[in-house]
Amino acid sequence: MKARLYINKENLKYNIEYIKSKIGKERDIIAMLKANAYGAGEKQIALLLKEYGISFFGVANIDEAIRLRKYGIDSNILVTSPCIGDEIKAAIENDISMSVSDINNLIQIQFIANSVKKIARVHIKVETGMTRLGFTYYELKNNLDKMLSFKNISIEGIYSHLSCAGSDEEYTKLQFNEFKKAYNLLKDKILFKYVHILNSDGIQNYAKKDIGINYTHVRVGLMLYGYTKNTKPILKLEVPILHINDVKKYQKVGYDGTFIAKPNMKIAVLKIGYADGISRSLSNNMYVVIRGKKCPIVGNICMDMCMVDVTDIEDINIEDKAIFFDYTNDLKELAKKSNKIVYEFISNLSGRIERIIE
Repeated sequence: MKARLYINKENLKYNIEYIKSKIGKERDIIAMLKANAYGAGEKQIALLLKEYGISFFGVANIDEAIRLRKYGIDSNILVTSPCIGDEIKAAIENDISMSVSDINNLIQIQFIANSVKKIARVHIKVETGMTRLGFTYYELKNNLDKMLSFKNISIEGIYSHLSCAGSDEEYTKLQFNEFKKAYNLLKDKILFKYVHILNSDGIQNYAKKDIGINYTHVRVGLMLYGYTKNTKPILKLEVPILHINDVKKYQKVGYDGTFIAKPNMKIAVLKIGYADGISRSLSNNMYVVIRGKKCPIVGNICMDMCMVDVTDIEDINIEDKAIFFDYTNDLKELAKKSNKIVYEFISNLSGRIERIIE
Protein backbone atom coordinates (compact mmCIF):
# COMPACT_ATOMS: atom_id res chain seq x y z
CA MET A 1 0.00 0.00 0.00
CA LYS A 2 1.75 3.12 -1.29
CA ALA A 3 1.05 6.72 -2.08
CA ARG A 4 0.39 6.88 -5.80
CA LEU A 5 0.99 9.62 -8.35
CA TYR A 6 -1.33 9.06 -11.30
CA ILE A 7 -0.40 10.38 -14.75
CA ASN A 8 -3.27 11.30 -17.04
CA LYS A 9 -2.03 10.38 -20.52
CA GLU A 10 -4.92 12.11 -22.31
CA ASN A 11 -4.07 15.41 -20.61
CA LEU A 12 -0.41 14.92 -21.55
CA LYS A 13 -1.43 14.33 -25.17
CA TYR A 14 -3.62 17.45 -25.06
CA ASN A 15 -0.69 19.54 -23.81
CA ILE A 16 1.55 18.28 -26.62
CA GLU A 17 -1.05 19.22 -29.21
CA TYR A 18 -1.49 22.64 -27.60
CA ILE A 19 2.26 23.28 -27.72
CA LYS A 20 2.37 22.22 -31.36
CA SER A 21 -0.45 24.61 -32.15
CA LYS A 22 1.62 27.43 -30.67
CA ILE A 23 4.92 26.68 -32.40
CA GLY A 24 3.73 25.52 -35.82
CA LYS A 25 4.51 22.46 -37.92
CA GLU A 26 7.95 23.70 -38.94
CA ARG A 27 9.29 23.44 -35.39
CA ASP A 28 9.64 20.57 -32.95
CA ILE A 29 9.68 19.89 -29.21
CA ILE A 30 12.53 19.10 -26.85
CA ALA A 31 10.77 17.61 -23.83
CA MET A 32 12.55 18.32 -20.56
CA LEU A 33 12.70 15.24 -18.33
CA LYS A 34 15.14 16.48 -15.72
CA ALA A 35 14.55 15.85 -12.00
CA ASN A 36 12.56 12.66 -12.63
CA ALA A 37 10.44 14.47 -15.25
CA TYR A 38 9.72 17.30 -12.81
CA GLY A 39 8.65 14.66 -10.30
CA ALA A 40 6.14 13.01 -12.65
CA GLY A 41 8.29 9.92 -13.30
CA GLU A 42 10.97 9.96 -16.00
CA LYS A 43 10.41 6.42 -17.27
CA GLN A 44 6.64 6.69 -17.52
CA ILE A 45 6.70 10.15 -19.11
CA ALA A 46 9.53 9.31 -21.53
CA LEU A 47 7.79 6.22 -22.86
CA LEU A 48 4.49 8.07 -23.21
CA LEU A 49 6.14 10.96 -25.04
CA LYS A 50 7.91 8.60 -27.39
CA GLU A 51 4.54 6.96 -28.11
CA TYR A 52 3.16 10.43 -28.89
CA GLY A 53 5.93 11.19 -31.37
CA ILE A 54 8.38 13.22 -29.29
CA SER A 55 11.90 12.36 -30.43
CA PHE A 56 14.14 14.77 -28.48
CA PHE A 57 14.61 14.90 -24.71
CA GLY A 58 16.49 17.21 -22.37
CA VAL A 59 17.96 16.30 -18.98
CA ALA A 60 20.12 17.99 -16.37
CA ASN A 61 22.95 15.46 -16.03
CA ILE A 62 24.53 12.38 -17.57
CA ASP A 63 22.99 9.97 -15.04
CA GLU A 64 19.50 11.03 -16.09
CA ALA A 65 20.46 10.61 -19.76
CA ILE A 66 21.87 7.11 -19.29
CA ARG A 67 18.75 6.02 -17.40
CA LEU A 68 16.65 7.08 -20.39
CA ARG A 69 18.84 4.91 -22.62
CA LYS A 70 18.25 1.98 -20.26
CA TYR A 71 14.50 2.54 -20.56
CA GLY A 72 14.85 2.04 -24.31
CA ILE A 73 14.82 5.69 -25.33
CA ASP A 74 16.99 5.75 -28.47
CA SER A 75 16.00 9.32 -29.38
CA ASN A 76 18.14 12.45 -29.20
CA ILE A 77 19.06 13.41 -25.63
CA LEU A 78 20.73 16.67 -24.58
CA VAL A 79 22.42 17.14 -21.20
CA THR A 80 21.94 20.82 -20.38
CA SER A 81 24.65 21.06 -17.68
CA PRO A 82 28.34 20.68 -18.57
CA CYS A 83 29.81 17.17 -18.61
CA ILE A 84 33.32 16.68 -17.24
CA GLY A 85 35.80 13.81 -16.96
CA ASP A 86 34.23 10.37 -17.15
CA GLU A 87 30.85 11.94 -17.86
CA ILE A 88 32.15 13.02 -21.26
CA LYS A 89 33.20 9.50 -22.17
CA ALA A 90 29.82 8.15 -21.03
CA ALA A 91 28.01 10.73 -23.16
CA ILE A 92 30.03 9.86 -26.24
CA GLU A 93 29.62 6.10 -25.78
CA ASN A 94 25.85 6.45 -25.28
CA ASP A 95 25.37 8.89 -28.20
CA ILE A 96 24.22 11.71 -25.92
CA SER A 97 24.63 15.38 -26.84
CA MET A 98 26.45 17.65 -24.40
CA SER A 99 25.94 21.30 -23.59
CA VAL A 100 29.14 23.35 -23.76
CA SER A 101 29.54 26.70 -21.98
CA ASP A 102 33.28 27.44 -22.21
CA ILE A 103 36.28 26.68 -24.38
CA ASN A 104 38.12 24.62 -21.75
CA ASN A 105 35.22 22.17 -21.57
CA LEU A 106 35.26 21.93 -25.37
CA ILE A 107 39.01 21.22 -25.31
CA GLN A 108 38.45 18.43 -22.77
CA ILE A 109 35.69 16.94 -24.90
CA GLN A 110 37.91 16.99 -27.97
CA PHE A 111 40.72 15.24 -26.08
CA ILE A 112 38.46 12.45 -24.78
CA ALA A 113 36.62 12.03 -28.09
CA ASN A 114 39.95 11.73 -29.89
CA SER A 115 41.20 9.15 -27.36
CA VAL A 116 38.18 6.90 -27.95
CA LYS A 117 38.21 7.65 -31.70
CA LYS A 118 34.60 8.79 -31.79
CA ILE A 119 32.70 11.97 -32.56
CA ALA A 120 31.22 13.95 -29.67
CA ARG A 121 27.93 15.77 -30.25
CA VAL A 122 27.57 19.19 -28.63
CA HIS A 123 25.24 22.17 -28.38
CA ILE A 124 26.82 25.58 -27.80
CA LYS A 125 25.17 27.33 -24.85
CA VAL A 126 25.08 31.13 -25.19
CA GLU A 127 24.95 33.46 -22.18
CA THR A 128 22.34 36.08 -23.03
CA GLY A 129 21.34 37.41 -19.62
CA MET A 130 20.59 34.50 -17.29
CA THR A 131 24.10 34.85 -15.78
CA ARG A 132 24.38 31.14 -15.26
CA LEU A 133 25.96 29.08 -18.05
CA GLY A 134 27.13 29.83 -21.56
CA PHE A 135 29.62 31.58 -23.84
CA THR A 136 29.24 35.33 -24.15
CA TYR A 137 29.28 36.74 -27.65
CA TYR A 138 32.87 37.91 -27.20
CA GLU A 139 34.03 34.55 -25.86
CA LEU A 140 32.58 32.92 -28.95
CA LYS A 141 34.24 35.48 -31.21
CA ASN A 142 37.64 35.11 -29.54
CA ASN A 143 37.56 31.30 -29.61
CA LEU A 144 35.86 30.69 -32.93
CA ASP A 145 38.92 29.50 -34.84
CA LYS A 146 39.84 27.05 -32.10
CA MET A 147 36.27 25.73 -31.94
CA LEU A 148 36.27 25.08 -35.68
CA SER A 149 39.60 23.27 -35.54
CA PHE A 150 38.37 20.35 -33.42
CA LYS A 151 38.10 17.20 -35.55
CA ASN A 152 36.24 14.94 -33.13
CA ILE A 153 33.42 17.30 -32.28
CA SER A 154 30.15 17.82 -34.11
CA ILE A 155 28.64 21.18 -33.14
CA GLU A 156 25.06 20.33 -33.97
CA GLY A 157 23.16 22.89 -31.90
CA ILE A 158 23.11 26.36 -30.40
CA TYR A 159 20.80 27.58 -27.66
CA SER A 160 20.19 29.89 -24.74
CA HIS A 161 17.78 30.17 -21.81
CA LEU A 162 15.29 32.94 -21.09
CA SER A 163 15.17 34.18 -17.51
CA CYS A 164 12.16 36.54 -17.54
CA ALA A 165 9.98 35.43 -20.47
CA GLY A 166 6.87 35.49 -18.30
CA SER A 167 7.56 38.76 -16.51
CA ASP A 168 9.83 41.19 -18.38
CA GLU A 169 9.32 41.73 -22.11
CA GLU A 170 12.04 44.36 -22.47
CA TYR A 171 14.70 42.15 -20.88
CA THR A 172 13.55 39.15 -22.92
CA LYS A 173 13.98 41.15 -26.14
CA LEU A 174 17.53 41.98 -25.05
CA GLN A 175 18.16 38.24 -24.62
CA PHE A 176 16.78 37.54 -28.08
CA ASN A 177 19.13 40.16 -29.52
CA GLU A 178 22.17 38.71 -27.74
CA PHE A 179 21.32 35.25 -29.01
CA LYS A 180 20.81 36.54 -32.54
CA LYS A 181 24.26 38.17 -32.48
CA ALA A 182 25.88 34.89 -31.44
CA TYR A 183 23.91 32.88 -33.97
CA ASN A 184 24.77 35.27 -36.81
CA LEU A 185 28.45 35.06 -35.85
CA LEU A 186 28.44 31.29 -36.24
CA LYS A 187 25.75 30.39 -38.76
CA ASP A 188 27.92 30.79 -41.87
CA LYS A 189 30.65 28.59 -40.40
CA ILE A 190 28.58 25.95 -38.58
CA LEU A 191 25.51 24.20 -39.97
CA PHE A 192 23.26 24.05 -36.92
CA LYS A 193 20.68 21.27 -36.90
CA TYR A 194 19.14 22.46 -33.65
CA VAL A 195 18.49 26.09 -32.66
CA HIS A 196 16.45 26.66 -29.49
CA ILE A 197 15.79 29.45 -27.02
CA LEU A 198 12.07 29.39 -26.10
CA ASN A 199 11.13 27.70 -22.82
CA SER A 200 7.58 27.24 -21.49
CA ASP A 201 7.03 30.94 -20.75
CA GLY A 202 8.74 31.81 -24.01
CA ILE A 203 6.34 29.59 -25.95
CA GLN A 204 3.30 31.09 -24.25
CA ASN A 205 4.35 34.68 -24.89
CA TYR A 206 6.58 34.69 -27.98
CA ALA A 207 5.93 31.62 -30.15
CA LYS A 208 3.43 33.54 -32.27
CA LYS A 209 5.72 36.57 -32.61
CA ASP A 210 8.69 37.29 -34.85
CA ILE A 211 11.64 37.23 -32.46
CA GLY A 212 14.23 37.61 -35.22
CA ILE A 213 15.59 34.09 -34.77
CA ASN A 214 14.86 31.16 -37.07
CA TYR A 215 14.72 28.57 -34.31
CA THR A 216 14.06 24.89 -34.98
CA HIS A 217 13.00 23.61 -31.55
CA VAL A 218 11.48 24.70 -28.25
CA ARG A 219 12.37 23.30 -24.82
CA VAL A 220 9.25 22.46 -22.82
CA GLY A 221 9.15 21.85 -19.09
CA LEU A 222 6.24 22.78 -16.83
CA MET A 223 3.98 23.51 -19.79
CA LEU A 224 4.18 19.87 -20.80
CA TYR A 225 3.00 18.77 -17.35
CA GLY A 226 0.00 21.07 -17.46
CA TYR A 227 0.79 23.75 -14.90
CA THR A 228 0.76 26.77 -17.19
CA LYS A 229 -1.98 28.76 -18.91
CA ASN A 230 -4.29 26.83 -21.26
CA THR A 231 -2.81 23.42 -20.44
CA LYS A 232 -4.25 20.53 -18.44
CA PRO A 233 -2.63 19.17 -15.25
CA ILE A 234 -1.47 15.59 -15.74
CA LEU A 235 -0.91 14.56 -12.11
CA LYS A 236 -3.07 13.31 -9.25
CA LEU A 237 -1.65 12.37 -5.84
CA GLU A 238 -3.65 9.73 -3.95
CA VAL A 239 -2.60 8.54 -0.50
CA PRO A 240 -3.90 5.55 1.52
CA ILE A 241 -5.17 5.73 5.07
CA LEU A 242 -3.01 3.61 7.39
CA HIS A 243 -4.90 3.93 10.64
CA ILE A 244 -7.83 5.75 12.25
CA ASN A 245 -7.77 7.09 15.82
CA ASP A 246 -10.73 7.97 18.01
CA VAL A 247 -9.39 11.03 19.80
CA LYS A 248 -10.64 12.54 23.04
CA LYS A 249 -11.02 16.20 23.90
CA TYR A 250 -7.74 18.07 24.57
CA GLN A 251 -5.58 15.19 23.29
CA LYS A 252 -2.43 16.41 21.54
CA VAL A 253 -1.80 15.28 17.98
CA GLY A 254 1.66 14.65 16.53
CA TYR A 255 5.13 15.98 17.33
CA ASP A 256 5.19 18.92 19.75
CA GLY A 257 1.41 18.70 20.19
CA THR A 258 0.71 21.58 17.80
CA PHE A 259 -2.92 20.50 17.40
CA ILE A 260 -5.25 20.02 20.37
CA ALA A 261 -8.22 17.77 19.67
CA LYS A 262 -11.83 18.83 20.05
CA PRO A 263 -14.38 16.43 21.57
CA ASN A 264 -14.98 13.12 19.80
CA MET A 265 -12.68 13.55 16.81
CA LYS A 266 -11.53 10.96 14.35
CA ILE A 267 -7.98 11.38 13.10
CA ALA A 268 -6.76 9.39 10.07
CA VAL A 269 -3.07 8.66 9.53
CA LEU A 270 -1.91 8.93 5.91
CA LYS A 271 1.10 7.18 4.41
CA ILE A 272 3.00 10.24 3.24
CA GLY A 273 5.25 12.80 4.91
CA TYR A 274 7.95 15.36 4.37
CA ALA A 275 10.41 12.72 3.12
CA ASP A 276 7.96 12.23 0.26
CA GLY A 277 7.89 15.94 -0.57
CA ILE A 278 4.93 17.08 1.53
CA SER A 279 6.34 20.16 3.22
CA ARG A 280 6.10 20.50 6.99
CA SER A 281 4.81 24.03 6.41
CA LEU A 282 1.49 22.42 5.44
CA SER A 283 1.07 21.26 9.05
CA ASN A 284 -2.24 22.63 10.39
CA ASN A 285 -2.37 24.70 7.21
CA MET A 286 -3.92 22.63 4.40
CA TYR A 287 -6.45 19.93 3.68
CA VAL A 288 -6.85 16.75 1.64
CA VAL A 289 -10.04 15.52 -0.02
CA ILE A 290 -11.64 12.24 1.06
CA ARG A 291 -14.94 11.18 -0.48
CA GLY A 292 -15.35 14.69 -1.84
CA LYS A 293 -14.96 16.37 1.56
CA LYS A 294 -12.14 18.62 2.70
CA CYS A 295 -10.24 17.11 5.63
CA PRO A 296 -7.74 19.43 7.38
CA ILE A 297 -4.17 18.31 8.03
CA VAL A 298 -3.71 18.36 11.81
CA GLY A 299 -0.53 18.25 13.84
CA ASN A 300 3.00 18.44 12.49
CA ILE A 301 3.65 16.46 9.33
CA CYS A 302 6.05 13.59 10.10
CA MET A 303 8.81 12.16 7.94
CA ASP A 304 6.69 9.28 6.62
CA MET A 305 3.13 10.09 7.72
CA CYS A 306 0.68 12.86 8.41
CA MET A 307 -2.65 13.12 10.19
CA VAL A 308 -5.97 14.52 8.97
CA ASP A 309 -9.30 15.26 10.61
CA VAL A 310 -11.95 12.86 9.25
CA THR A 311 -14.57 13.44 11.94
CA ASP A 312 -17.24 14.50 9.45
CA ILE A 313 -16.91 11.43 7.21
CA GLU A 314 -19.26 8.64 8.16
CA ASP A 315 -17.98 5.05 8.11
CA ILE A 316 -14.43 6.14 7.30
CA ASN A 317 -12.07 3.18 6.94
CA ILE A 318 -8.54 2.34 5.90
CA GLU A 319 -9.63 1.46 2.37
CA ASP A 320 -10.44 5.12 1.71
CA LYS A 321 -7.94 7.30 -0.15
CA ALA A 322 -6.97 10.92 0.40
CA ILE A 323 -6.41 13.22 -2.58
CA PHE A 324 -3.75 15.91 -2.16
CA PHE A 325 -4.26 17.27 -5.68
CA ASP A 326 -5.92 16.09 -8.86
CA TYR A 327 -6.34 16.92 -12.54
CA THR A 328 -8.56 19.93 -11.83
CA ASN A 329 -6.18 21.46 -9.29
CA ASP A 330 -3.31 23.53 -10.65
CA LEU A 331 -1.34 23.08 -7.40
CA LYS A 332 -0.85 26.80 -6.88
CA GLU A 333 -2.57 26.85 -3.47
CA LEU A 334 -0.70 23.79 -2.26
CA ALA A 335 2.64 25.11 -3.51
CA LYS A 336 2.04 28.56 -2.05
CA LYS A 337 1.20 27.18 1.38
CA SER A 338 4.36 25.05 1.16
CA ASN A 339 6.37 28.25 0.52
CA LYS A 340 7.33 26.80 -2.87
CA ILE A 341 6.66 27.38 -6.54
CA VAL A 342 4.85 24.66 -8.48
CA TYR A 343 8.12 23.53 -10.13
CA GLU A 344 9.67 23.01 -6.72
CA PHE A 345 6.69 21.25 -5.19
CA ILE A 346 6.23 18.56 -7.84
CA SER A 347 9.95 17.99 -8.41
CA ASN A 348 10.31 17.30 -4.68
CA LEU A 349 7.87 14.37 -4.80
CA SER A 350 10.01 11.42 -3.79
CA GLY A 351 10.73 8.13 -5.51
CA ARG A 352 8.86 6.31 -2.74
CA ILE A 353 5.63 7.44 -4.39
CA GLU A 354 4.49 4.98 -7.04
CA ARG A 355 3.94 6.47 -10.51
CA ILE A 356 1.02 5.02 -12.47
CA ILE A 357 -0.29 5.87 -15.95
CA GLU A 358 -4.04 6.06 -16.35
